[in-house]
Amino acid sequence: MEFRLLGAVSVDTEDGELPLGPAKRRSVLAALLLRPNTTVPVDHLIDALWADRPPAHAKTVVQGHISRLRALLSTGRADAYGVELATRGAAYVLRMPETLLDAYRFEELTGLARQQKQPSDSILMLHEALALWHGPPLNGAVSGPPLEAAAQALEEARLTAVQDLARAHGKLGEHDRAVAVLRAETAAHPLREPLSAALVLALYRAGRQSEALDHYHRTRRLLADELGVDPGPELAGAYARVLRAERNDRDDRDDRDHRGGQPGRAPHTAPGDRAAPSSPAVLPGPGPDTGSAPH
Repeated sequence: MEFRLLGAVSVDTEDGELPLGPAKRRSVLAALLLRPNTTVPVDHLIDALWADRPPAHAKTVVQGHISRLRALLSTGRADAYGVELATRGAAYVLRMPETLLDAYRFEELTGLARQQKQPSDSILMLHEALALWHGPPLNGAVSGPPLEAAAQALEEARLTAVQDLARAHGKLGEHDRAVAVLRAETAAHPLREPLSAALVLALYRAGRQSEALDHYHRTRRLLADELGVDPGPELAGAYARVLRAERNDRDDRDDRDHRGGQPGRAPHTAPGDRAAPSSPAVLPGPGPDTGSAPH
């Protein structure tokens, strides 16, 4: 049995997905799953369903959804997995092993990934964690402040994991892979500055300087047009680091040209030998800039 919040709210069993029914019933289940093994007052469930405008019979409706959820869990043999939907006065509690919940496993895997000393181990765990996602979180639940806030928090956790994955690839020198990880997310979240800052640095470290600068300027214009703001410290800092590295690289080339034919110059490349291709000035290795808190 598996309970899912990272995508459509659903319950999978050996016999298939349980037919949860309407959005309000899925929302009751989602509210309970967001606080597993914790007493959830009926008033909290009412707020999740109707926010500030509950009907006079709201408690009766919630009780009906709880009753139907119990019946569905019974058909899925939930008791065999240690799952029970219990009543505690004017509240309910969904008792369950938390490992049956995808959101719990995601949090556990991402936490373990951050503790790994080897980036390759972090990458494996982060891939496993991100594979748990099947669409926007809490999909199919009603729209309302409590559940929308929970969905936003889950999405922020996913994006942070994406940035962690890009950072781990960067630590291995796999900058093109870091770019690939970040590219799709910046397209989906163009105003999220930490993602754009991470992409600017990953592009530069991959030797794609012009793309790095182009992405910064596109994001700067978008922030101005959509929000009327300038880039924040993180994105502006990434841009400044690229400019400094480019300037240092340019100065090194100018200095080598100036020393041409003078003592102390670099050894002459013999005919037939191929000089090593120039690489961008080395920026400090990936650090907090690719995995910072959302801006």
